[in-house]
Amino acid sequence: MRYFFMLLFAALFLVMALPCYSREVSQCGQVIVSVTESWNDSHATLFLFERREDRWQKMGKGIEAVVGRLGLAWDSASDGYLSGEPVKAEGDLKAPAGIFSIPLAMGMALRPPVGVSLPYQQIVKGTHCVDDPSSRYYNTILRESELPGGKGRDWKSSERMWEIADLYRLLMVVGYNTSSPKPGKGSCIFLHIGHPSGEPTSGCTALSEKDLTKIMKWMNPGKNPVLVQLPRDVYDRVWKIWHLPSPSLIEDRTAEKAIPLVNIQDIVPDVVVEMRYARSDNFTGRKIYDCGRCFLRAGTAAKVAIAQRDLKKKGLSLKMWDCYRPLSAQKLFWSLVPDPRFVADPKTGSRHNRGNAVDVTLMDSSGSELEMPTGFDDFSPRAGHGEKNLSPQAIENRRLLTEVMEKAGFRRFESEWWHYDDGNVTGEIIDVSFDDLCR
Repeated sequence: MRYFFMLLFAALFLVMALPCYSREVSQCGQVIVSVTESWNDSHATLFLFERREDRWQKMGKGIEAVVGRLGLAWDSASDGYLSGEPVKAEGDLKAPAGIFSIPLAMGMALRPPVGVSLPYQQIVKGTHCVDDPSSRYYNTILRESELPGGKGRDWKSSERMWEIADLYRLLMVVGYNTSSPKPGKGSCIFLHIGHPSGEPTSGCTALSEKDLTKIMKWMNPGKNPVLVQLPRDVYDRVWKIWHLPSPSLIEDRTAEKAIPLVNIQDIVPDVVVEMRYARSDNFTGRKIYDCGRCFLRAGTAAKVAIAQRDLKKKGLSLKMWDCYRPLSAQKLFWSLVPDPRFVADPKTGSRHNRGNAVDVTLMDSSGSELEMPTGFDDFSPRAGHGEKNLSPQAIENRRLLTEVMEKAGFRRFESEWWHYDDGNVTGEIIDVSFDDLCR
């Protein structure tokens, strides 16, 4: 009997996890559009649409969400990608881009919230989502108790879903790579509750429990609901071909009015923060910020966490000297040092103004800074990565910092050994004062 129910559940999962239409959504009556500002952006805005009289009607306003900490990558089964664009793979920390069905809701409770009509499965002890590409159950959700005779477990790794109650208290399964799963293409993709800190995911799409519940109640299985997830410029490229809502309908940035920044110490509690512009020991000689907290976009903060984790293994730590910087501060700095080698022109803005850059150094286990080429904000050639007239220790420490930061996904700034940009990520400029951030 247990084997029968396991087969029944597996069949339901596989049949319903097929994409509604792999190429377009002309026969779908509901669509969730999730857009990011770039392939590498971990912040997304969701828009709900319903087809009425053969026209798409937007339901409500934009909903704030996060995706993979390294952004998005194409479902290889999609037909919209161009050469050079990223393709989804297991463990790449990217959420899938494309069109996906939403076949199933799951949660810790015995029953779904009142008003949810999606098929629902309770998560109980022993509920796994298998993420081991070598397993015959790869990208399958199953219960240990449903395996024939309690045997057949062949995986070395899985998501033990009952142990992720804070995020999986309520979720919807995304039909990515679920029909005849291809090993290594990615697994266990959900719409689930976001982390309280707002940090991005390992590949899912996460939002508040309130918004998730709202969407679940809105969805009607009879209307073949799908998730469409793309960077905004790609959406502009494919929307007509895929019969999607017009890009003009996804320009509502209501969700972005919420400040898309997190406090780094909520994400990486053991990182050292010494915001120099919240003190007077900086090149301006005065205090610029109203408080000494380091704020970053969640995706950038996640990369700081990766770097800090690697340094801790070496008995070292990052010290944060600057993170998000208001545009008003950028204008002041440019007026004092109008040199693009060291200060970005506020007309275009710095990645600091976007929450996508950090100024950092290294500390040892005793709390002392390691020897580096110069101090902070040294606007001289000695601060550049090409400077060789330094002590061997300073050169080695500079090399180690670069190695760790680049491995985590940052790019060094050639004229400042302490400055690192978040890869190719370029979010929108944020001009929020520290007075507002630190309330």
